[in-house]
Amino acid sequence: MLVSVAELAAHAADPNWTVFDCRFRLTDPNWGKAAYDEGHIPHAHHLDLERDLSDPPQAHGGRHPLPDTNRLAKRVGECGARPDSVIVVYDGGEGMAARAWWLLRHIGARDVRMLDGGLAAWTKAGLALSTDPPAAVPAVFEPRVAMDDMVNVNDVREIVQSGSALLVDARQPARYRGEIEPMDKVAGHIPGAVNHPWEEGIHPDGTWLSPSEQRTRFRDLADVGDPIVVYCGSGVTACSTLFALELAGIRGVRLYPGSWSDWISYAENPIAVGDGEVKR
Repeated sequence: MLVSVAELAAHAADPNWTVFDCRFRLTDPNWGKAAYDEGHIPHAHHLDLERDLSDPPQAHGGRHPLPDTNRLAKRVGECGARPDSVIVVYDGGEGMAARAWWLLRHIGARDVRMLDGGLAAWTKAGLALSTDPPAAVPAVFEPRVAMDDMVNVNDVREIVQSGSALLVDARQPARYRGEIEPMDKVAGHIPGAVNHPWEEGIHPDGTWLSPSEQRTRFRDLADVGDPIVVYCGSGVTACSTLFALELAGIRGVRLYPGSWSDWISYAENPIAVGDGEVKR
């Protein structure tokens, strides 16, 4: 699941490895590509959250709906990736690479890894960046979409009513409690959800907590016995909490891709604030 800087440096030019730079800022959609053009890990291709890893938003589905499967498969195939390639994703600490990690596995990639520490770890190791466009031998990426790794709004409604799964909100605590909401029109959380902010899964230097540290962090989830569903604002940084759960050895976790921005697009859906008070 994780790859070290040293291992990536040894394989960056390996034709069986494909590397993707996933830097992106929600507050500045053009920043990621500009930063990539200024310098990226040699041989890395760029995947943009909005152009490559999402479809345009609609009335429902959240701010970053999942991309068309065939379009994404064609894009990564053009970069040389195949389902049996070793695929490495990284970002600059924004929590975007995990979206690519989840999506690529969702469409059938069998070995997707996150660069531990991201771009900061690469530069801290004294390794050079490149401004050269990466060369690639285009490949055919035949997608095989997983059918059981995500849920939709109707599934979440059933969870809220029946308690048949545990909802985990990956946003910052103040957003979870409904005290602030910088991105969406309504503040709060899905009733019954517990809060595990995605940022708590990494050290200050951007490296991931160890499996044992992740298990300690998720000790309230380890023995719940119910399925776990993770969400955030738009299904992006929730993938980081999902990744951390896998590091902790908690498998079979599902993603709610539309997340909070999809949930609140339905006026009839209840919302909660504070520690769980239902607001509507």
